[in-house]
Amino acid sequence: MCSVYEFGKGNKKPPKELKADGFGSLGDAVGLIRRTDKAPVYVSDGSVRMMRWGYERAGLGVVNNTRSENLDSPMWRESVNRRRCLIPVTAFYEWSGPRGNKRTHRFSSPADEWLWMAGIWEEADDLGACFSMITTSANALMAPIHHRMPAVLTGEQLNPFLDGDLREFNPSADTLAVDEARNPLLKNPPSHIQDELF
Repeated sequence: MCSVYEFGKGNKKPPKELKADGFGSLGDAVGLIRRTDKAPVYVSDGSVRMMRWGYERAGLGVVNNTRSENLDSPMWRESVNRRRCLIPVTAFYEWSGPRGNKRTHRFSSPADEWLWMAGIWEEADDLGACFSMITTSANALMAPIHHRMPAVLTGEQLNPFLDGDLREFNPSADTLAVDEARNPLLKNPPSHIQDELF
């Protein structure tokens, strides 16, 4: 499941379905976003807020992803019903293969636009605003790599999701492009991608 993603503003524009008022602050978190990092999140009032990635739960630690089939559970129900959000993402990473020989895969928009992930958020007394990314079953593009993926929304799904009307997530493989990549989590990544040596 998604545990690291990129955010970059570049020449990307907000989709026409969303209010553009708060998008001026989207450049504040350019770079790699990992669990517990702060990142920009679009909330239903049309504003963009910086929030910490991951709910904190006793016995579970940081919970940065929420399974779509568990949205009605007591842990998530209030957030799903009252505090939905959209997470703008430039690209996200997933890994495949055996330990010690894992391949890194970078997923992005074929049109070089932001990907919009379905999310929920809460206000924690000690941590401030925190968000969690909703994940769903893998589509045809993701399935050979991992059995789960972020719930990537299309433009026409953005407002229905924020309004609480959208509860099922089946991202189309057409919304994503995938490339092999260097592992962004390594302090000293190799200068090649695995297959480049052969």
